[in-house]
Amino acid sequence: MTKYPPGKRKATDVPITTRNNSKENPSSLLLRILLKGSPYYVSGSIIAEKLKMSRVGVWARIAKLRKAGLTIEASQNRGYRIAAEPDIFNQHLMEAWLHEIKIKCKVFVSQRIDSTNSEAERHLTNQAKAPFAVVSNEQHAGRGRLGRTWYSPKTGNINLTIAFRPKIRVIKLKIFTLWQGIAIVELLRKKTGNNSISIKWPNDIVLNGKKIAGMLTEASIDSEHVRSMVSGIGVNVNSLATKFPKTINKHSTSLHEVTGHTLRIHELTAEIIKCIIFSYKECIKGISDEKLHEKWTTVDALHGKKISIKTGKDNISGKAVGIDENGAIKVKSRNGKTVHINSGELTVEKW
Repeated sequence: MTKYPPGKRKATDVPITTRNNSKENPSSLLLRILLKGSPYYVSGSIIAEKLKMSRVGVWARIAKLRKAGLTIEASQNRGYRIAAEPDIFNQHLMEAWLHEIKIKCKVFVSQRIDSTNSEAERHLTNQAKAPFAVVSNEQHAGRGRLGRTWYSPKTGNINLTIAFRPKIRVIKLKIFTLWQGIAIVELLRKKTGNNSISIKWPNDIVLNGKKIAGMLTEASIDSEHVRSMVSGIGVNVNSLATKFPKTINKHSTSLHEVTGHTLRIHELTAEIIKCIIFSYKECIKGISDEKLHEKWTTVDALHGKKISIKTGKDNISGKAVGIDENGAIKVKSRNGKTVHINSGELTVEKW
């Protein structure tokens, strides 16, 4: 359970507009009203007016939200306020937060699925309108890079995929994973106050060598054009690495361990969705090589470190010296030659 700011005694109105033909779920709208009014109480009569229902109807809907795990306080003569949210995703609260940060993106929330990337691909096959997001509390077959499994405990973490239908040339999205990674690192630094959070090329978000998050972008390509694309990210938010399997707990950490307190997963997930969608739009418009290098320099976890990369039968070793305009990592060998590598299994070595 993650708390919201302490309630204020004053009741308040909320400047929320709704359309007569709006398809917004009443529970999502109710939560949006409470989020907009937070930390103040919002009177039941104001909520009833905006939802176009009776005070009794409002009370019944709040009772259902409480049953789903949300803490909604009531105070006589002041109204209602949201006080805390559970560490499991709630469809209506997720929709409310997306409205709150002004992002139009349909979201599918599941309790347990095989993989958010796989679920997004199924929605694409069923002609769901893109972009859309898939969020799940738990994955039993979460996918990581190079065929690895992504560990997904039952609660407290983010398992998220955004799906797109670009229908543009592959070259436009060549640096998408890196660019969205930069945006997400900047967000996480802001949320935690820790500017040491960085990216281990090409898709791991780390702190002091320990993984906080991993990204996996997969695309369907037809004749050099990206027909569809899913961008998945798993973030260790409120879990403790000590509870992770022994095979990964020494190399993992979480935002809870970084900050010392729990974070609101619905708000953070909505903000990450915003980062990914904005990064996608920026890639479509085009990003200059100078801007990419400037941004990458501020988040590069490997610069100056000795690394080795296994690519097929070859193993290339040297010093990491940044990335090129295509997102390939540059490795400077002992003989002074710099090699550009697009993919492979990377290991950080000791000098």
